[in-house]
Amino acid sequence: MDFRLTEEEEAFKREVQDFIDELLPKDWMGVDPDGHNEQADEELHQFELEVRRRLAARGWLGLQWPKKYGGQEASMMKQFILEQELIYRGVPYWALSAALMTGDMILQFGTEEQKQKFLPPITRGEVQWLVGMSEPNAGSDLANLQLRAVEQDDCFVLNGQKTWQTGAHYADWAALYARTDPNVKKNKGITTFLVDLKSDGISMRRITQMTGHPAFCEVFYDNVRVPKENVLGVVNGGWSVALYGVATEKSFGLWLINSGRRDFEMLVQYCRETEAGGRPLGKDPLIRNRLAQIAIELEVGRNLGTKVQWMATKGMPIVAQACQVKPLGGCILQRLAHLGTQILGLYGQLDEESKWARLRGRMKYLYLASAAMTIEGGTNEASKNTVATVGLGLPRG
Repeated sequence: MDFRLTEEEEAFKREVQDFIDELLPKDWMGVDPDGHNEQADEELHQFELEVRRRLAARGWLGLQWPKKYGGQEASMMKQFILEQELIYRGVPYWALSAALMTGDMILQFGTEEQKQKFLPPITRGEVQWLVGMSEPNAGSDLANLQLRAVEQDDCFVLNGQKTWQTGAHYADWAALYARTDPNVKKNKGITTFLVDLKSDGISMRRITQMTGHPAFCEVFYDNVRVPKENVLGVVNGGWSVALYGVATEKSFGLWLINSGRRDFEMLVQYCRETEAGGRPLGKDPLIRNRLAQIAIELEVGRNLGTKVQWMATKGMPIVAQACQVKPLGGCILQRLAHLGTQILGLYGQLDEESKWARLRGRMKYLYLASAAMTIEGGTNEASKNTVATVGLGLPRG
């Protein structure tokens, strides 16, 4: 592949960078690397709504979607450029990414009526979506999900629970996976539903992570009625929808790498400006070598992620390749967090509220948040299994 952008793509990248410069406050350090704090902090959420409105005004939501659904029919590479720049600069983007991922699934599997109903509000920045996969006993093993959907005359009735639902307390709709046939092989009896989260029978409980951010929710479904026209794809065909969505979700590894670049650059700047023993930390050979190793890993990860994006523009299968990038991104940020807290010493354990905090406490947050980065969105072990079976054709078990 050719890693160089075309002249048109370079011009679009500069346009996006200028937009972000105008959008962000001068002292903006960015949302936290995993993006979750925008769903835990009301002030950040309000800023995310403003970002959403301004992106919509430029026609940059659903950029590559057909014009009849509110898109611009731009190239996928322009969409990738937009995402990478927003994530790198720390613009609130988590909620938007979930909505756009759902929109892609609706484009792929939805009826014409569903496309007309659900896609334009996304491109106008009017709605927030979540993807309802994880359950208490079904995380990386999605096929083990137990939330039941029983068919009645004009609807399906949902009963069960989802967990780790990012931003559910702000979301309007969910693309939800439920078991419609318990009598067949586990992955054969799953159906995808588009569920209005204001429906009767839905309740939520927010979950506070060890970072202190209550960004996730448990969501309970008690006799929730979903119209049959809100089935995405075909009944008992949800596994195909899930595989399509998982390939997109695994790009979270590239998200982590792009956001990690920002925190890495802050750490490098800190080492240049902070002295110990009469010389800058950046002059210490051990620190320089450790920083250089992280820099190399981030660049390797970024190139791997760019290759996956290029493959997607060519219509090539990307599941195995995306499953390589996902664990890599999580592992790199764990190593970055460990190095950052070691360099900052006791300062690295302070919250941003402390007057003694360095880098506004980002290294402490990254250290705590990174523990989950090799678990959320599918564990590293699950990703490696996919690489082995899908990518290398190795037998199971």
